[in-house]
Amino acid sequence: MRKFLVGTLAVLAAILPPAIAEAGSLVVEGETFVLTTDDGRHLTSADLVGAALDTFDASGAPMTLRIDAVTPAKERPSLLLHEISIRDAATGNWVPFCQTDAHGRHQAFPVAGAFDGHGHYSKRTDSWFLTCTSGSQGKCILFGYDPWTPGPHGEDLAPYYQACQHMVRADYDGHGIAHTRNGTLIDVFDRLGIQASDSRNDPNFSFEAAWGPDGAVCVARTRWPDLLPRATLMESAPRLDGRCDEASATAKGALLFNRSK
Repeated sequence: MRKFLVGTLAVLAAILPPAIAEAGSLVVEGETFVLTTDDGRHLTSADLVGAALDTFDASGAPMTLRIDAVTPAKERPSLLLHEISIRDAATGNWVPFCQTDAHGRHQAFPVAGAFDGHGHYSKRTDSWFLTCTSGSQGKCILFGYDPWTPGPHGEDLAPYYQACQHMVRADYDGHGIAHTRNGTLIDVFDRLGIQASDSRNDPNFSFEAAWGPDGAVCVARTRWPDLLPRATLMESAPRLDGRCDEASATAKGALLFNRSK
């Protein structure tokens, strides 16, 4: 129900190391850490402020994170944003884990599941990742496409979450390459009504594309023609050519749609 500033990807995967499992059981429920200690206590993110976590990055290198604060997101008060610091391996100093987003925040939250090397999300209980509000994987949850939560009528939102990754990054052919710029304003809406368009009467916005889990379903125009002309895209992905509006894209199975300037 609002326009969002979109930018580049900012995410780092993490898998629980044995040392944590020996000290207790740490899992991610929704966007919250839950630690069950050996003596039976259940500690959530708010209880863990000030705690440090030894874990690994996506390449397997060790890293130490610290939870500095937990606050509700302004967009969605039920979503808890975490101020996370990471210890600089060279200096030992604590520095922000996330880049600053368009609203001046450098916050993150954990998400259960995993992304593979091709940018495809899968539901998993044995891994989690931290996503920043400055990246597509965080933005899409701020939009309301929680991969762990059923939709308004019980729909699996994981495909919507995956489609949103392509949409935010203008990854039309689903190959994992972004064609957007930081600060680009887009209007996001979907077939479930989680987000509704608010730019239909704004002549500065027009229909850009419709999206599914594998990328765009069709493309009316590219977001930044100087980064990727539509004609160039159609040469490499002719399936995206043809009529492209909300009605025709819905018939092709689109889940999400967007309008942009």
